[in-house]
Amino acid sequence: MLIVATELHVRNFWKFIPFVKYSTRSTKQAKQAEGCLHVWVGNKGWRIGYTLTAWKDKASMQHYRNTGPHKEAMQQIANLSKQYKTLVWEAEQLPDWKDAKAKLDEIAFKQLK
Repeated sequence: MLIVATELHVRNFWKFIPFVKYSTRSTKQAKQAEGCLHVWVGNKGWRIGYTLTAWKDKASMQHYRNTGPHKEAMQQIANLSKQYKTLVWEAEQLPDWKDAKAKLDEIAFKQLK
């Protein structure tokens, strides 16, 4: 199974509502996506959003990533976020969020202008 964990920091208060719009649509898309095994969305206050998804295979994840609301959200990421990180790995079972967050904390943010 393919695991994807993300952390995204909303650029400022004025970008929060558009961020929620894109996040809600992308979450709904993921929950309906073929090959999606798990979707979890969380936050730390209004400024930091997290996701943890599990996929049957890489092709399923890439189809989700490159289409529909998620594709639209990614086209807006530099406008909505000042920094984010994504980690993808293979696993035999779904990690709990604490373990996924520990892995995510080990990688650097991608800084956006």
